[in-house]
Amino acid sequence: MMTLPSFSDPVFRRQATGCLISLLAYCVILLLPTPDGLSPAGKKSLALMISAIIVWVFDALPLAMSCTLFLFLQAVLGTVSLDDALHRFAIPPVFFCFAMFCIVVAFQNSGLTRRIVLWTSMKSKGKPGRLLFLLMMMSGMLSTILADVPVVAMMFPVALFLLEKNECVPGKSSFGKAVMLGLPLACLIGGVGTPAGSGTNILTMNMLASTAGVQISFFEWSAIGMPMALLLIPVAWWAVMKIYPPELTSLAGMEQLCEDYECLGPLGRREKLYIVLLAFNLLLWCTTGIHGLSLPAAAVLGSMLFALPGVSLISWEQDKHKIGWDILFLVGAANSLGVALWQNGAATWIADTFLSGMSALPLVAVIALVSLFTILIHLVIPVNTPIVGVILPPVAAIAAAMGINPALLALPLGFSVSAAVLLPLDSVSLVTYQAGYYKMTDMFKPGIIISAAWVVITVAVMYLIARPLGLM
Repeated sequence: MMTLPSFSDPVFRRQATGCLISLLAYCVILLLPTPDGLSPAGKKSLALMISAIIVWVFDALPLAMSCTLFLFLQAVLGTVSLDDALHRFAIPPVFFCFAMFCIVVAFQNSGLTRRIVLWTSMKSKGKPGRLLFLLMMMSGMLSTILADVPVVAMMFPVALFLLEKNECVPGKSSFGKAVMLGLPLACLIGGVGTPAGSGTNILTMNMLASTAGVQISFFEWSAIGMPMALLLIPVAWWAVMKIYPPELTSLAGMEQLCEDYECLGPLGRREKLYIVLLAFNLLLWCTTGIHGLSLPAAAVLGSMLFALPGVSLISWEQDKHKIGWDILFLVGAANSLGVALWQNGAATWIADTFLSGMSALPLVAVIALVSLFTILIHLVIPVNTPIVGVILPPVAAIAAAMGINPALLALPLGFSVSAAVLLPLDSVSLVTYQAGYYKMTDMFKPGIIISAAWVVITVAVMYLIARPLGLM
Protein backbone atom coordinates (compact mmCIF):
# COMPACT_ATOMS: atom_id res chain seq x y z
CA MET A 1 0.00 0.00 0.00
CA MET A 2 1.41 3.36 -1.02
CA THR A 3 1.88 5.85 1.84
CA LEU A 4 1.49 9.57 1.50
CA PRO A 5 4.74 11.56 1.71
CA SER A 6 5.53 13.26 5.00
CA PHE A 7 6.59 16.90 5.34
CA SER A 8 9.70 15.58 7.09
CA ASP A 9 10.80 14.21 3.72
CA PRO A 10 13.25 16.86 2.40
CA VAL A 11 12.28 16.23 -1.23
CA PHE A 12 8.57 16.58 -0.52
CA ARG A 13 9.24 19.65 1.66
CA ARG A 14 11.25 21.33 -1.12
CA GLN A 15 8.63 20.57 -3.75
CA ALA A 16 5.71 21.69 -1.59
CA THR A 17 7.55 24.88 -0.61
CA GLY A 18 8.29 25.63 -4.24
CA CYS A 19 4.66 25.20 -5.29
CA LEU A 20 3.46 27.39 -2.42
CA ILE A 21 5.98 30.19 -3.07
CA SER A 22 5.20 30.06 -6.78
CA LEU A 23 1.48 30.45 -6.17
CA LEU A 24 1.98 33.21 -3.59
CA ALA A 25 4.35 35.12 -5.89
CA TYR A 26 1.81 35.05 -8.71
CA CYS A 27 -1.03 36.22 -6.45
CA VAL A 28 1.01 38.97 -4.77
CA ILE A 29 2.17 40.41 -8.10
CA LEU A 30 -1.39 40.45 -9.42
CA LEU A 31 -2.72 42.16 -6.27
CA LEU A 32 -0.11 44.92 -6.37
CA PRO A 33 -1.12 48.16 -8.13
CA THR A 34 -0.28 48.08 -11.83
CA PRO A 35 2.62 50.49 -12.46
CA ASP A 36 2.33 53.19 -15.08
CA GLY A 37 3.32 51.91 -18.49
CA LEU A 38 2.60 48.27 -17.67
CA SER A 39 -0.60 46.77 -19.04
CA PRO A 40 -2.67 44.28 -17.01
CA ALA A 41 -1.75 41.57 -19.53
CA GLY A 42 1.91 42.50 -19.17
CA LYS A 43 1.73 42.27 -15.37
CA LYS A 44 0.04 38.89 -15.64
CA SER A 45 2.75 37.65 -18.04
CA LEU A 46 5.45 38.88 -15.67
CA ALA A 47 3.80 37.14 -12.72
CA LEU A 48 3.51 33.90 -14.67
CA MET A 49 7.18 33.98 -15.72
CA ILE A 50 8.33 34.58 -12.15
CA SER A 51 6.04 31.81 -10.92
CA ALA A 52 7.46 29.40 -13.50
CA ILE A 53 11.05 30.24 -12.60
CA ILE A 54 10.33 29.54 -8.92
CA VAL A 55 8.88 26.13 -9.79
CA TRP A 56 11.92 25.31 -11.95
CA VAL A 57 14.41 26.49 -9.32
CA PHE A 58 12.77 24.44 -6.56
CA ASP A 59 12.22 21.49 -8.93
CA ALA A 60 8.72 21.51 -7.49
CA LEU A 61 7.20 19.50 -10.36
CA PRO A 62 8.69 17.14 -12.93
CA LEU A 63 10.34 19.44 -15.46
CA ALA A 64 8.45 18.38 -18.59
CA MET A 65 5.13 18.52 -16.72
CA SER A 66 5.77 21.97 -15.23
CA CYS A 67 6.76 23.30 -18.65
CA THR A 68 3.56 21.93 -20.16
CA LEU A 69 1.56 23.40 -17.28
CA PHE A 70 2.87 26.94 -17.68
CA LEU A 71 2.63 26.68 -21.45
CA PHE A 72 -1.12 26.10 -21.22
CA LEU A 73 -1.64 28.43 -18.24
CA GLN A 74 -0.87 31.32 -20.59
CA ALA A 75 -4.08 30.56 -22.48
CA VAL A 76 -6.08 29.71 -19.35
CA LEU A 77 -5.11 33.00 -17.66
CA GLY A 78 -5.58 35.01 -20.84
CA THR A 79 -2.06 36.35 -21.38
CA VAL A 80 -1.87 34.94 -24.92
CA SER A 81 -3.98 32.68 -27.09
CA LEU A 82 -3.36 28.94 -27.03
CA ASP A 83 -2.31 29.01 -30.68
CA ASP A 84 0.31 31.70 -29.96
CA ALA A 85 1.59 29.88 -26.87
CA LEU A 86 2.02 26.61 -28.76
CA HIS A 87 3.47 28.34 -31.82
CA ARG A 88 6.21 29.90 -29.65
CA PHE A 89 6.88 26.54 -28.02
CA ALA A 90 7.62 24.67 -31.25
CA ILE A 91 10.52 26.95 -32.16
CA PRO A 92 13.60 26.05 -34.25
CA PRO A 93 15.96 25.97 -31.20
CA VAL A 94 13.93 23.05 -29.77
CA PHE A 95 14.66 20.97 -32.86
CA PHE A 96 18.22 22.27 -32.94
CA CYS A 97 18.71 20.95 -29.40
CA PHE A 98 17.15 17.63 -30.43
CA ALA A 99 19.68 17.37 -33.27
CA MET A 100 22.50 18.13 -30.82
CA PHE A 101 21.34 15.33 -28.52
CA CYS A 102 21.42 12.96 -31.50
CA ILE A 103 24.97 14.02 -32.33
CA VAL A 104 25.98 13.50 -28.68
CA VAL A 105 24.52 9.99 -28.71
CA ALA A 106 26.40 9.20 -31.92
CA PHE A 107 29.56 10.59 -30.33
CA GLN A 108 29.18 8.25 -27.39
CA ASN A 109 28.49 5.27 -29.64
CA SER A 110 31.43 5.97 -31.95
CA GLY A 111 34.08 5.24 -29.31
CA LEU A 112 35.76 8.64 -29.69
CA THR A 113 34.74 9.59 -26.18
CA ARG A 114 37.23 7.24 -24.56
CA ARG A 115 40.04 8.31 -26.86
CA ILE A 116 39.54 12.01 -26.12
CA VAL A 117 39.14 11.40 -22.39
CA LEU A 118 42.42 9.49 -22.25
CA TRP A 119 44.28 12.14 -24.24
CA THR A 120 42.89 15.03 -22.18
CA SER A 121 43.53 13.19 -18.93
CA MET A 122 47.14 12.55 -19.87
CA LYS A 123 47.63 16.25 -20.62
CA SER A 124 46.18 17.10 -17.21
CA LYS A 125 48.93 15.03 -15.52
CA GLY A 126 46.40 13.70 -13.03
CA LYS A 127 45.42 17.11 -11.60
CA PRO A 128 41.63 17.70 -11.44
CA GLY A 129 41.97 21.48 -11.58
CA ARG A 130 44.25 21.32 -14.58
CA LEU A 131 41.87 18.94 -16.32
CA LEU A 132 38.91 21.28 -15.80
CA PHE A 133 40.94 24.21 -17.09
CA LEU A 134 41.85 22.29 -20.26
CA LEU A 135 38.24 21.25 -20.84
CA MET A 136 36.95 24.79 -20.31
CA MET A 137 39.56 26.41 -22.55
CA MET A 138 38.92 23.84 -25.29
CA SER A 139 35.15 24.37 -25.04
CA GLY A 140 35.43 28.15 -24.92
CA MET A 141 37.70 28.44 -27.93
CA LEU A 142 35.52 26.14 -30.02
CA SER A 143 32.49 28.25 -29.06
CA THR A 144 34.06 31.37 -30.55
CA ILE A 145 33.46 30.00 -34.04
CA LEU A 146 30.66 27.48 -33.48
CA ALA A 147 27.29 27.77 -31.78
CA ASP A 148 27.50 27.20 -28.03
CA VAL A 149 24.99 24.35 -27.81
CA PRO A 150 26.73 21.97 -30.24
CA VAL A 151 30.08 22.58 -28.56
CA VAL A 152 28.84 21.83 -25.05
CA ALA A 153 26.88 18.90 -26.49
CA MET A 154 30.07 17.46 -27.95
CA MET A 155 32.07 17.96 -24.75
CA PHE A 156 29.34 16.72 -22.42
CA PRO A 157 29.81 12.97 -23.01
CA VAL A 158 33.57 13.42 -22.62
CA ALA A 159 33.09 15.00 -19.20
CA LEU A 160 30.43 12.47 -18.23
CA PHE A 161 32.68 9.55 -19.12
CA LEU A 162 35.51 11.10 -17.11
CA LEU A 163 33.36 11.62 -14.01
CA GLU A 164 32.04 8.08 -14.16
CA LYS A 165 35.59 6.76 -14.47
CA ASN A 166 36.50 8.57 -11.25
CA GLU A 167 33.30 7.44 -9.48
CA CYS A 168 31.95 10.98 -9.04
CA VAL A 169 28.37 10.53 -7.85
CA PRO A 170 25.73 12.88 -9.34
CA GLY A 171 24.42 15.33 -6.76
CA LYS A 172 27.22 14.58 -4.29
CA SER A 173 30.50 15.11 -6.13
CA SER A 174 31.93 18.62 -5.83
CA PHE A 175 34.22 17.94 -8.79
CA GLY A 176 31.20 16.74 -10.75
CA LYS A 177 29.47 20.06 -10.09
CA ALA A 178 32.57 21.99 -11.12
CA VAL A 179 32.93 20.12 -14.40
CA MET A 180 29.27 20.17 -15.39
CA LEU A 181 29.00 23.88 -14.55
CA GLY A 182 32.37 24.77 -16.05
CA LEU A 183 31.60 23.44 -19.53
CA PRO A 184 28.48 25.52 -20.27
CA LEU A 185 29.97 28.59 -18.58
CA ALA A 186 33.03 28.34 -20.81
CA CYS A 187 30.86 27.93 -23.92
CA LEU A 188 28.68 30.92 -22.99
CA ILE A 189 31.79 33.04 -22.54
CA GLY A 190 33.45 31.78 -25.71
CA GLY A 191 30.28 32.56 -27.65
CA VAL A 192 30.97 36.30 -27.45
CA GLY A 193 34.38 35.94 -29.14
CA THR A 194 33.25 36.39 -32.74
CA PRO A 195 29.93 37.08 -34.49
CA ALA A 196 29.86 33.39 -35.50
CA GLY A 197 29.83 32.28 -31.87
CA SER A 198 26.16 33.03 -31.22
CA GLY A 199 23.04 33.93 -33.14
CA THR A 200 22.40 36.83 -30.75
CA ASN A 201 25.71 38.36 -31.85
CA ILE A 202 24.41 38.58 -35.40
CA LEU A 203 21.05 39.85 -34.14
CA THR A 204 22.77 42.62 -32.17
CA MET A 205 24.79 43.72 -35.20
CA ASN A 206 21.72 43.71 -37.44
CA MET A 207 19.55 45.63 -34.98
CA LEU A 208 22.30 48.18 -34.39
CA ALA A 209 22.45 48.79 -38.13
CA SER A 210 18.65 49.00 -38.51
CA THR A 211 17.92 51.16 -35.45
CA ALA A 212 20.98 53.43 -35.33
CA GLY A 213 22.56 53.06 -38.78
CA VAL A 214 25.86 51.84 -37.30
CA GLN A 215 27.65 48.98 -39.07
CA ILE A 216 29.97 46.74 -37.00
CA SER A 217 32.30 44.46 -38.93
CA PHE A 218 33.32 40.91 -38.07
CA PHE A 219 36.79 42.20 -37.19
CA GLU A 220 35.53 45.00 -34.92
CA TRP A 221 33.33 42.62 -32.94
CA SER A 222 36.09 40.03 -32.68
CA ALA A 223 38.70 42.62 -31.66
CA ILE A 224 36.66 43.25 -28.51
CA GLY A 225 35.01 39.85 -28.07
CA MET A 226 38.12 37.65 -28.22
CA PRO A 227 39.98 39.48 -25.41
CA MET A 228 36.83 39.24 -23.32
CA ALA A 229 36.62 35.49 -23.86
CA LEU A 230 40.31 34.94 -23.15
CA LEU A 231 40.07 36.90 -19.89
CA LEU A 232 36.73 35.58 -18.66
CA ILE A 233 37.29 31.84 -19.14
CA PRO A 234 40.14 31.69 -16.58
CA VAL A 235 38.01 33.79 -14.20
CA ALA A 236 35.12 31.35 -14.61
CA TRP A 237 37.47 28.40 -14.00
CA TRP A 238 38.78 30.05 -10.81
CA ALA A 239 35.24 30.83 -9.58
CA VAL A 240 33.97 27.29 -10.14
CA MET A 241 37.05 25.78 -8.51
CA LYS A 242 36.78 28.17 -5.55
CA ILE A 243 33.11 27.43 -4.88
CA TYR A 244 33.27 23.71 -5.66
CA PRO A 245 36.80 22.48 -4.90
CA PRO A 246 37.45 18.94 -6.14
CA GLU A 247 37.20 16.20 -3.58
CA LEU A 248 39.81 14.35 -5.63
CA THR A 249 43.50 14.97 -5.11
CA SER A 250 44.39 13.12 -8.28
CA LEU A 251 42.53 11.48 -11.12
CA ALA A 252 42.12 7.73 -10.92
CA GLY A 253 44.07 5.37 -13.13
CA MET A 254 46.68 7.86 -14.34
CA GLU A 255 49.44 5.25 -14.24
CA GLN A 256 47.64 3.21 -16.89
CA LEU A 257 46.53 6.06 -19.14
CA CYS A 258 49.45 5.88 -21.53
CA GLU A 259 49.12 2.12 -21.82
CA ASP A 260 45.36 2.36 -22.35
CA TYR A 261 45.78 5.07 -24.97
CA GLU A 262 48.31 2.97 -26.86
CA CYS A 263 46.00 -0.02 -26.71
CA LEU A 264 43.35 1.92 -28.59
CA GLY A 265 45.48 1.74 -31.70
CA PRO A 266 44.59 3.71 -34.82
CA LEU A 267 41.15 5.19 -35.37
CA GLY A 268 38.48 2.56 -35.98
CA ARG A 269 35.84 2.61 -38.71
CA ARG A 270 33.11 4.04 -36.46
CA GLU A 271 35.42 6.75 -35.16
CA LYS A 272 36.47 7.76 -38.67
CA LEU A 273 32.88 7.72 -39.84
CA TYR A 274 31.82 9.95 -36.98
CA ILE A 275 34.63 12.43 -37.67
CA VAL A 276 33.67 12.64 -41.35
CA LEU A 277 29.99 13.16 -40.60
CA LEU A 278 30.75 15.66 -37.84
CA ALA A 279 33.00 17.60 -40.22
CA PHE A 280 30.16 17.64 -42.76
CA ASN A 281 27.81 18.95 -40.04
CA LEU A 282 30.29 21.66 -39.08
CA LEU A 283 30.51 22.68 -42.72
CA LEU A 284 26.71 22.91 -42.90
CA TRP A 285 26.57 25.05 -39.74
CA CYS A 286 29.30 27.42 -40.89
CA THR A 287 27.93 27.96 -44.40
CA THR A 288 24.28 28.80 -43.75
CA GLY A 289 24.73 32.01 -45.71
CA ILE A 290 25.77 30.02 -48.79
CA HIS A 291 23.31 27.12 -48.92
CA GLY A 292 20.41 29.11 -47.45
CA LEU A 293 19.42 26.63 -44.75
CA SER A 294 18.83 27.96 -41.26
CA LEU A 295 21.12 26.61 -38.54
CA PRO A 296 18.36 24.45 -36.96
CA ALA A 297 17.41 23.01 -40.37
CA ALA A 298 21.04 22.26 -41.19
CA ALA A 299 21.55 20.66 -37.77
CA VAL A 300 18.47 18.42 -38.04
CA LEU A 301 19.30 17.29 -41.57
CA GLY A 302 22.93 16.68 -40.68
CA SER A 303 22.11 14.75 -37.50
CA MET A 304 19.96 12.29 -39.45
CA LEU A 305 23.09 11.06 -41.26
CA PHE A 306 24.25 9.29 -38.09
CA ALA A 307 21.21 6.98 -38.21
CA LEU A 308 21.45 6.01 -41.88
CA PRO A 309 21.67 2.27 -42.73
CA GLY A 310 25.31 1.28 -42.88
CA VAL A 311 26.26 4.12 -40.52
CA SER A 312 24.15 3.06 -37.52
CA LEU A 313 25.83 5.35 -34.99
CA ILE A 314 22.35 5.84 -33.54
CA SER A 315 19.98 2.99 -32.73
CA TRP A 316 16.65 4.53 -31.82
CA GLU A 317 15.38 1.63 -29.73
CA GLN A 318 18.56 1.63 -27.65
CA ASP A 319 19.28 5.37 -27.59
CA LYS A 320 15.94 7.17 -27.40
CA HIS A 321 16.10 7.30 -23.60
CA LYS A 322 19.34 9.30 -23.87
CA ILE A 323 17.53 12.26 -25.45
CA GLY A 324 16.86 15.03 -22.91
CA TRP A 325 13.16 15.33 -23.62
CA ASP A 326 12.46 17.42 -20.52
CA ILE A 327 15.20 19.84 -21.58
CA LEU A 328 13.52 20.28 -24.96
CA PHE A 329 10.28 21.10 -23.14
CA LEU A 330 12.06 23.71 -21.02
CA VAL A 331 13.65 25.43 -24.03
CA GLY A 332 10.26 25.72 -25.73
CA ALA A 333 8.32 26.78 -22.63
CA ALA A 334 10.88 29.40 -21.61
CA ASN A 335 10.72 30.90 -25.10
CA SER A 336 6.91 30.91 -25.10
CA LEU A 337 6.75 32.69 -21.72
CA GLY A 338 9.55 35.10 -22.66
CA VAL A 339 8.00 36.16 -25.96
CA ALA A 340 4.68 36.73 -24.18
CA LEU A 341 6.50 39.23 -21.95
CA TRP A 342 7.70 40.96 -25.08
CA GLN A 343 4.30 40.94 -26.83
CA ASN A 344 2.40 42.23 -23.79
CA GLY A 345 4.85 45.06 -23.14
CA ALA A 346 6.23 43.74 -19.85
CA ALA A 347 9.78 43.41 -21.19
CA THR A 348 9.71 46.95 -22.61
CA TRP A 349 8.41 48.25 -19.28
CA ILE A 350 11.25 46.51 -17.44
CA ALA A 351 13.83 48.02 -19.80
CA ASP A 352 12.36 51.54 -19.62
CA THR A 353 11.98 51.39 -15.84
CA PHE A 354 15.53 50.31 -15.09
CA LEU A 355 17.38 52.07 -17.92
CA SER A 356 15.70 55.48 -17.89
CA GLY A 357 17.73 58.36 -16.50
CA MET A 358 21.11 56.80 -17.33
CA SER A 359 22.01 59.41 -19.94
CA ALA A 360 23.08 61.82 -17.17
CA LEU A 361 25.70 59.38 -15.83
CA PRO A 362 29.36 59.12 -16.91
CA LEU A 363 30.00 56.80 -19.86
CA VAL A 364 31.87 54.25 -17.74
CA ALA A 365 28.87 53.95 -15.41
CA VAL A 366 26.41 53.65 -18.30
CA ILE A 367 28.41 50.84 -19.94
CA ALA A 368 28.62 49.02 -16.61
CA LEU A 369 24.89 49.43 -15.92
CA VAL A 370 23.88 48.23 -19.40
CA SER A 371 26.06 45.14 -18.95
CA LEU A 372 24.80 44.48 -15.41
CA PHE A 373 21.14 44.98 -16.32
CA THR A 374 21.46 42.63 -19.29
CA ILE A 375 22.96 39.95 -17.05
CA LEU A 376 20.33 40.31 -14.32
CA ILE A 377 17.35 40.35 -16.69
CA HIS A 378 18.10 36.70 -17.52
CA LEU A 379 16.49 35.90 -14.16
CA VAL A 380 13.17 37.15 -15.53
CA ILE A 381 13.53 36.67 -19.29
CA PRO A 382 15.65 33.54 -19.87
CA VAL A 383 15.43 33.97 -23.66
CA ASN A 384 18.23 35.91 -25.34
CA THR A 385 16.46 37.02 -28.52
CA PRO A 386 13.70 39.03 -26.78
CA ILE A 387 16.33 40.61 -24.51
CA VAL A 388 18.21 42.00 -27.50
CA GLY A 389 15.02 42.98 -29.29
CA VAL A 390 13.58 44.82 -26.30
CA ILE A 391 16.65 46.48 -24.76
CA LEU A 392 18.68 47.54 -27.78
CA PRO A 393 16.29 50.28 -29.02
CA PRO A 394 16.15 52.15 -25.67
CA VAL A 395 19.91 51.66 -25.29
CA ALA A 396 20.45 53.23 -28.70
CA ALA A 397 18.21 56.14 -27.66
CA ILE A 398 20.28 56.65 -24.51
CA ALA A 399 23.45 56.77 -26.64
CA ALA A 400 21.86 59.37 -28.90
CA ALA A 401 20.91 61.51 -25.88
CA MET A 402 24.50 61.29 -24.64
CA GLY A 403 25.88 62.18 -28.07
CA ILE A 404 28.03 59.05 -28.34
CA ASN A 405 28.33 56.23 -30.86
CA PRO A 406 25.45 53.80 -30.15
CA ALA A 407 27.91 50.91 -30.60
CA LEU A 408 29.51 51.89 -27.27
CA LEU A 409 26.36 50.70 -25.50
CA ALA A 410 25.01 48.17 -28.00
CA LEU A 411 28.20 46.07 -28.00
CA PRO A 412 28.25 45.65 -24.17
CA LEU A 413 24.59 44.64 -24.47
CA GLY A 414 25.43 42.14 -27.21
CA PHE A 415 28.31 40.67 -25.20
CA SER A 416 26.38 40.49 -21.91
CA VAL A 417 23.26 38.90 -23.39
CA SER A 418 25.28 35.66 -23.48
CA ALA A 419 25.92 35.90 -19.72
CA ALA A 420 23.19 33.47 -18.63
CA VAL A 421 25.43 32.50 -15.72
CA LEU A 422 23.17 32.86 -12.67
CA LEU A 423 20.61 30.11 -13.35
CA PRO A 424 20.82 27.25 -15.85
CA LEU A 425 17.75 28.30 -17.84
CA ASP A 426 19.67 28.80 -21.07
CA SER A 427 19.72 25.95 -23.58
CA VAL A 428 23.54 25.81 -23.28
CA SER A 429 23.47 25.06 -19.54
CA LEU A 430 20.54 22.68 -19.87
CA VAL A 431 22.70 20.25 -21.86
CA THR A 432 24.75 19.36 -18.77
CA TYR A 433 21.98 19.99 -16.23
CA GLN A 434 20.26 16.77 -17.27
CA ALA A 435 23.13 14.68 -15.86
CA GLY A 436 22.03 15.51 -12.31
CA TYR A 437 25.42 16.62 -10.99
CA TYR A 438 24.13 20.05 -9.95
CA LYS A 439 20.89 21.77 -9.00
CA MET A 440 19.70 25.01 -10.56
CA THR A 441 20.75 26.99 -7.49
CA ASP A 442 24.33 25.62 -7.64
CA MET A 443 25.17 27.93 -10.55
CA PHE A 444 24.30 31.07 -8.61
CA LYS A 445 27.40 31.33 -6.39
CA PRO A 446 30.07 31.09 -9.11
CA GLY A 447 27.68 33.01 -11.36
CA ILE A 448 27.82 36.05 -9.08
CA ILE A 449 31.62 36.15 -9.32
CA ILE A 450 31.55 35.68 -13.09
CA SER A 451 28.86 38.35 -13.49
CA ALA A 452 30.90 40.90 -11.55
CA ALA A 453 33.99 40.07 -13.58
CA TRP A 454 31.94 40.21 -16.79
CA VAL A 455 30.87 43.79 -16.06
CA VAL A 456 34.38 44.95 -15.09
CA ILE A 457 36.07 43.28 -18.07
CA THR A 458 33.41 44.59 -20.47
CA VAL A 459 34.05 48.17 -19.34
CA ALA A 460 37.84 47.76 -19.40
CA VAL A 461 38.00 46.12 -22.84
CA MET A 462 35.59 48.66 -24.33
CA TYR A 463 37.74 51.54 -23.09
CA LEU A 464 41.01 49.92 -24.19
CA ILE A 465 39.94 48.73 -27.65
CA ALA A 466 36.95 50.82 -28.73
CA ARG A 467 39.06 53.98 -29.12
CA PRO A 468 41.66 52.44 -31.50
CA LEU A 469 38.74 51.04 -33.52
CA GLY A 470 37.31 54.55 -33.90
CA LEU A 471 34.18 53.86 -31.86
CA MET A 472 34.96 56.55 -29.26
